[in-house]
Amino acid sequence: MSALPVAQIFPALLEHLAAQQHFIVCAPPGAGKSTALPLMLLKQAKLDGKIIMLEPRRLAARNIAQYLASQLGEKVGERVGYQMRGENRQSANTQLLVVTEGILTRLIQADPELAGVALIIFDEFHERSIHADLGLALSLEVQQAFNSELKLMLMSATLESDALQQLLPEALLLESEGRSFPISYSYHPVDRDWQWSERVAKVTQQALAEQTGNVLVFLPGNAEIRYVAQQLDAQLNAEVELHSLYGKLSLAEQQAAIQPPAAGKRKVVLATNIAETSLTIDGISCVVDSGLERQASYHATSGTTRLQTKMICKASAIQRAGRAGRLQAGHCYRLFSEEQLNHRPFANSPEICRSELSRLVVELQQWGASANELQWLEQPPAAHLAQAEQLLSQLALLEGGRLTARAEGLASSGLGPRSVAMLDQAQQWQNNLSQKGLLWRACELAALLDINAPLNGVEPNQAILQLQGAAKQQYKQQLTSLSQRLKIHSQAVVDPYWDGLLLAQAFPDRIALKRQANSYTASAGFGLELQQDQQALAKYSAMVVVDLYWPEGRNQGRVALACELDIERLRQFQPERFSQQLHCLWSESAKRVVAEQQQRLGSLVLSSQPANQLEPELVIEAWLEQINRKGFSWLPLGDRAQAWLEKVRCAEQWFSDLKLLDFSDQALVDSAEQWLNMHLQSCRSWQQLKSIDWLAALKSRLDWQQQQQIEQLVPSHYLAPSGNRAAIRYQLGQAPVVAIKLQEMFGQPQSPQLGNKIAITLELLSPGGKPLQLTQDLASFWQSAYVEVKKEMKGRYPKHPWPDDPVNAQATHKTKRQLNYSKT
Repeated sequence: MSALPVAQIFPALLEHLAAQQHFIVCAPPGAGKSTALPLMLLKQAKLDGKIIMLEPRRLAARNIAQYLASQLGEKVGERVGYQMRGENRQSANTQLLVVTEGILTRLIQADPELAGVALIIFDEFHERSIHADLGLALSLEVQQAFNSELKLMLMSATLESDALQQLLPEALLLESEGRSFPISYSYHPVDRDWQWSERVAKVTQQALAEQTGNVLVFLPGNAEIRYVAQQLDAQLNAEVELHSLYGKLSLAEQQAAIQPPAAGKRKVVLATNIAETSLTIDGISCVVDSGLERQASYHATSGTTRLQTKMICKASAIQRAGRAGRLQAGHCYRLFSEEQLNHRPFANSPEICRSELSRLVVELQQWGASANELQWLEQPPAAHLAQAEQLLSQLALLEGGRLTARAEGLASSGLGPRSVAMLDQAQQWQNNLSQKGLLWRACELAALLDINAPLNGVEPNQAILQLQGAAKQQYKQQLTSLSQRLKIHSQAVVDPYWDGLLLAQAFPDRIALKRQANSYTASAGFGLELQQDQQALAKYSAMVVVDLYWPEGRNQGRVALACELDIERLRQFQPERFSQQLHCLWSESAKRVVAEQQQRLGSLVLSSQPANQLEPELVIEAWLEQINRKGFSWLPLGDRAQAWLEKVRCAEQWFSDLKLLDFSDQALVDSAEQWLNMHLQSCRSWQQLKSIDWLAALKSRLDWQQQQQIEQLVPSHYLAPSGNRAAIRYQLGQAPVVAIKLQEMFGQPQSPQLGNKIAITLELLSPGGKPLQLTQDLASFWQSAYVEVKKEMKGRYPKHPWPDDPVNAQATHKTKRQLNYSKT
């Protein structure tokens, strides 16, 4: 272990360990940072407490703990242990505890002082999971408020050390050289079509034929691994072992993939990006990289996060290729082009910026701090947090900015907020309605929701029946855990309609009503559509959507899993969800705002009938809703207001010291309630909307001093040397333009400017008003082009002056005769 490259930083680390609180360790793959470094600390560091090391994946945590224990000649659970959801191998003697990232949050929430903990190591921190970011933010708070002796160490091969050093300015940066052999590359772009797995298998066979040693193939997910394995199964000879490696395999299957092949054999390992870091797979000297991975994608409209297949970033490509050069010179077959790789960002955006954040909000609530009060490497997006808080309020887990009693068991259950809300309501219904088996059915549904993968099938029962392999095993384990925790003994069968009622508790934002044959509207306001093979769902007038996805470029979601909702039974059991409301809305046919008396389920309109009452507040809401839907361009501004708006936008672009509000279309829509309310109060029809003084309304966003600045910097007219005022035309992205007769610019040596900065484009006109020249350099025009213009125009317009020296001539809009008269 002492021969590993990371050992070179050990002396400096030990020297500064007592005095420093923060450490940043950068070491390439294979340097030994996940193994040699924690083992050295365990043996040599004089730490007053336990070391906790975070790993982003269960497989890595388990294997690192087992490896380190074996190096000590011990079993796991003695000096080295591990803890993850559902597994805890530690004892009173454990000094180094390897945990998955969510466990740290649990430990801190349970004991904010982290008594007995001396050092927390964040391994592979570059992966930037939500748990890692939250764990770091909470650990920094623990340091500052409760345990000043706690030390933090962040490790990775591809750390954003600059950003980290800004967050931790006093951190000691330790960099280790790697120990890797040369890696050669070849590029074999593969189209993502129905023959994709066949082509990947073909390149894998080529790698086996051209290279020695074992082959590691990186694929995006479990499904692709199965497809490629099917192709290879029929083609590989008996001398090649074929293994799969992904998170949901059994421990035995994972260990088989990592261990060396039998004597005299080679092996191919088909893996997800679980094999990028932390794990060492024996004998790998060749990598086949598909260039794809499953990545969480946040969809703002629906507030959902779904795994999507995307191309990897450059850092991942480097990590994957590096696996081929751990033991000897290796080769990497890349199934994408070099140009494609060059266009990728170096690193992915962190998960905290592309995920649904309701669980994070719950953690912050339990900690007793807002997101703004903690130190983050990347601040959670405010819009995502607001959306998460809205969902938690709908689930009755958050009220008045505080967690409700229903939310108290959330942390210990390991479940998401949606499942907690469903189980809580199921227990109430079972007790109050004497409905046996209801809580058991809720546990079955919660176990299904807990599977961290897209669900396929028409309805929950079908999805459960389709579960296979590790997913089926995970479902059974979670169901057993829930039933034991809730002390459920009865497995009585309940009527099928309860599925919809229970899932409506978990997905109040995804209750959907039919609009047309295969189209639905969700209670969150977005549209959904069914596919041709989902006609079994099309017969339902209302349903609860359990899982959905958004095809690229589509403005409607697609249903992946749903079940029927009995609206009348929901009304019977939860009448508080239903309401009657007077609502005003824009009628396209009548071209005016009209009123309706609506029956609603949350925000969904179940039925409506015309009403005569038009309350001013509701009228304003109707206008604002229509403006938000149609966009700013829908508004009938008129020429004057539109010209002024264009002028202000130009001023914002040209004069950076102007401190104005944002006047973009989206900003004006977002702030319409502030600047347009008073003008909409008595407005009912399109004609009345057109009659609004839009110029005054827009100007109201600026104070008097700002309005004066605008008029000085970007005036509506230019005062020409002739004394006439010529209108200035403004268009964003272009120079200001003044159309003016050439004779009116006599005596003007240079092109005029706005604010002594922005040159005006002069559209010089003939006496008859025809364009002669466009110029931003009047001095150059007088010296060169004017001579030719004069020759051509003097004969055509002999009554107008054409002096030889225009710079010293009198500017005029008059004829020569009128000029002589004026002199006499």
